[in-house]
Amino acid sequence: MRSLRASVGFLLVVGGLLAQAPELPLVRAVVDQVAAQLGGDGAGLVVLRGADVLHRSVHGQLAADTVLPIASASKWLAVATILTLVDEGVLDLDVPVARYLTEFDRADKQALTLRQCLSCTGGVTPRLLDRMRGWDSAKFAAAAADAALRDQPGSAFRYGGVGFQIAAVAAERATGKRWHDLFAERIAAPLGMRATKFGTLVPIGGEAGTTALPWVAGGAVSTLDDYALFLRMLVGKGEVDGHRILSEASIAAMWRDQVPSHVEVQPVGFESKRVRYGLGTWIETLDAAVVRVSDPGAFGFTPWIDLDLGAAGVFAVKDRVQRVLPQVRRIQDEVRTALCSPAVAGTATLVNIEHGGRDRRYHLHVPPHETNIVGMPLLLVLHGGGGNGEQAREATGLAEAGMRAGFVVVFPDGTGPMRGKLLTWNSGGIPVYAQEHDIDDVAFLRAVVVDVQRKVPIDPARVFAAGHSNGAMMCHRLARQAPEVFAGIAAIAGAMNFTAADAPSPIAVLMVHGTADDHVRFEGGAPRSSLGRAGDRVDASVQAAVDYYVARNGLSGYPEVATDGKVKKETYAKGKDGKTTLPVQVIALDGGGHAWPGSPVKARLLADAAFPFDAAAAIVTFFRELVPVPPTAPQPVGR
Repeated sequence: MRSLRASVGFLLVVGGLLAQAPELPLVRAVVDQVAAQLGGDGAGLVVLRGADVLHRSVHGQLAADTVLPIASASKWLAVATILTLVDEGVLDLDVPVARYLTEFDRADKQALTLRQCLSCTGGVTPRLLDRMRGWDSAKFAAAAADAALRDQPGSAFRYGGVGFQIAAVAAERATGKRWHDLFAERIAAPLGMRATKFGTLVPIGGEAGTTALPWVAGGAVSTLDDYALFLRMLVGKGEVDGHRILSEASIAAMWRDQVPSHVEVQPVGFESKRVRYGLGTWIETLDAAVVRVSDPGAFGFTPWIDLDLGAAGVFAVKDRVQRVLPQVRRIQDEVRTALCSPAVAGTATLVNIEHGGRDRRYHLHVPPHETNIVGMPLLLVLHGGGGNGEQAREATGLAEAGMRAGFVVVFPDGTGPMRGKLLTWNSGGIPVYAQEHDIDDVAFLRAVVVDVQRKVPIDPARVFAAGHSNGAMMCHRLARQAPEVFAGIAAIAGAMNFTAADAPSPIAVLMVHGTADDHVRFEGGAPRSSLGRAGDRVDASVQAAVDYYVARNGLSGYPEVATDGKVKKETYAKGKDGKTTLPVQVIALDGGGHAWPGSPVKARLLADAAFPFDAAAAIVTFFRELVPVPPTAPQPVGR
C-alpha cells in the first residue's frame, strides 16, 4: 500500500552534513555563467530558507568541502562567538573595553566600548602598520592600546579589523580561554562545522586553528557546506533543531543599524547608495524597503540574508572582490526572483465561493510543486468559535508547516452575524450562530474540497481536516457524515458532541487536549469558563471519543504509550485479528489550557497561554505518515 508521506522538494540539513541537494535551474544557469567568466578554480552556491536547502551547486573544480580563505566573511563568525558571551552575561557590549583589557585603561580609550569595536565606530585605527607575524594576543592588545585613535568613539565610521580583534582579546581575557577554543565550543562544534577555523592575517588563513593570534576580522577559512550550516543558524534566529546557539536579541542586534544616525557610512568593496552597518554586518536597503544583510570577503566569498524572505545564500569562490561582487549581485537577483516565484514560494489566494445562498470564502495555500505532479495531500483547517480563516492561519502555524511538508492547506471561514467576524461552525451540540441558522457546513466543506480540486491536483485519498475548539467539534461531525471525503481528522481542544449520524468506515484520528482546559474539559461536562450561551452545552469526554473511534476502526484497546515530560501520547494502531486499519492517537497535555498548543501568536489578554507543544508539527507528522485504507466502494470527492 502506498504511504501517505508527502514528497518534499526541500532538503533538511541532517547531522551537520549537506547530502545531495536540489537545484534551482535558472539560478544554476546564472552561476554557471559567472563561474565561467571568473575562471580560476570554480565556485559554489548554497541557498537556504529556514532549515531547508533550496539550492546547492558547485561549478568548475571547486568542491563543497574545498577549504577557502573567507577574509571579511570571518566577521559574522567572530561576532556570533562574542555574542554568545554577551547572552550569558560574561561580556557587556556597552561598558568600557578597559573593564576587560587593562591596557585600554588610559584617558583616550576610556569611552571605547565593545559595541563600537564591532560596528567600526570606535575611532580605532582600521589597521596596524606591523604585519603582526609572531604576535600573540597580549602583544596585539598592547600595540592596539598604544595606537592613537583616529576619531572620538561614536563620531565616525571607519571599516577595519582592529576593533574586532580588540573584542576577541576581551573575550579571551573574560573567559580565560583561547579564541580557537571559544569558537570551536560555541559555534563550530554545535553546528557541525568541521573545517572552519581562524588563521593569520598574513597570509590570510595561515596556521588555521593553531596561530597564536587568530585574526578574527578576516583570517578564517571555511567551506561552502560549513558556512551554510552557520547561515542556517542565523536564519533560524539563533536556533538549530531545537538547540539555541544565540538569542534572538543577539541576532537582531547584528542586523540593526549600530552607527549613530548623523554618521555617514561608506561601503567598502561594493557599491550601494543606501547602506548602513550593524555588528560586523553591511545593511543594505534595496527597492521597496527590502533589507539585505551581508558580509562579503576580499576574495569574493560572500554570505548574505534577505531578511524579508527569511532566506540566505553563500557564494564560495576565491578571486578578487572587485571582479566577484558585481557578479554576486546577478546571482542574488536571480535567487530572489526564484524564491519569490510560485515554483519555490508556493501561492496564497483568497477564494470566494457561493454556497447555500451565502457568499463564503477560504484561504488557499499551495506549496511549490512540479507542474506534472499527480496529486498532493489536502488539509482543511477550521477555526475556533468566534474566529476566522485568517486568524486560524496565524494562530496555528499550519500554513507554513503544512506547505513545508507538501500539503495544500486551506483555511475556510464559518458563518456569523458579520462577514469575517465572530464566525462559527454548525458542529452539532453547541448553540452558536451556525447551528441556530441551520448552516449546512458539512456540504460547504465538501464543496470547498471540490473547488480546490478544480484548481490544483489533489490526491482524493489524502484529504484531511484539522480544527480547534468549535472547529475541532466540526471535524468530529465530518468524520461521521463525510468519511468518503476525509481520510483523517485532527481535533485540537474539541469534543465529539455530534452523534446523530454514524459511519462504518475507518478514519484516522488525532486528538490533542489539555487536561486543564476549562472551556472544553478533558473529562467532559459543562464548561467551567465560557462566553455567551456556550455554557449551556455538555461536552463529551476525550475518552468517549477514543472509545468510539477505536471501536469504529476495529482497533485493539491497548495503546502504545509514550511520555515526554507533561506530554502523554497514546497510539491505538493494532487492528483486531491482524487486520489493516487506521490509527487513533490521543495526546494529553498535562496542565494545558484551551489555546492552540505551540501557537506562534501571543495569547490575548485573559486568554490561556499556549502549552509548549508543537501541535502543527504533530498534525503534519500524523497525516504524512498514514497508510490509506481504500473504502469498500470508492466514491469521487464531493459526493
